[in-house]
Amino acid sequence: MHFICSFFAERKDAELERKDAELAEQAALSKQRDAMLEKHVLKLEEKTDEVEKDSEEMGYGFAELKKLAAELEKHSEEMGTRDLKLERLAAKLEHQTKELEKQHSQFQRHFQNMYLSAGKQKKMVTKLEEHCEWMVRRNVKLEAAAVKVGQQAKESEERHEEMEQTEAVVVETEE
Repeated sequence: MHFICSFFAERKDAELERKDAELAEQAALSKQRDAMLEKHVLKLEEKTDEVEKDSEEMGYGFAELKKLAAELEKHSEEMGTRDLKLERLAAKLEHQTKELEKQHSQFQRHFQNMYLSAGKQKKMVTKLEEHCEWMVRRNVKLEAAAVKVGQQAKESEERHEEMEQTEAVVVETEE
């Protein structure tokens, strides 16, 4: 049973490690995206500055540029939301890992207690088997003694009857 518990615990550990790796990979991708977005924001701000200068000179395109900047900022916020979700998932996974470790520890203690109890019960069974064998030997001896006592009682009864007959004969002859 200890093997089964260890098997399930190892299986859970492997699953948790796989999920940890996935979360770490997603977090890394998210950081890369954030870095890319920051670069894009910087480039966009530079372009905005250039466009503003050009816009002042040319008088058009500034509104479109503001719209693109707003979209980029919205996309950046969405990425931040995804990062927050990943952090929540990582915290949840960590909590589940702790719970599984706690259950694993409880199972190990339970199986150790069961193993110790099984050993004690095995010893008790051995003692009971030895006691039963002793009782069987004792019963055989007692049966042999009972047969012997029965024979002695029968012989004693026969002697007693002979003595009574002898007494009856003696009493008759005396009379």
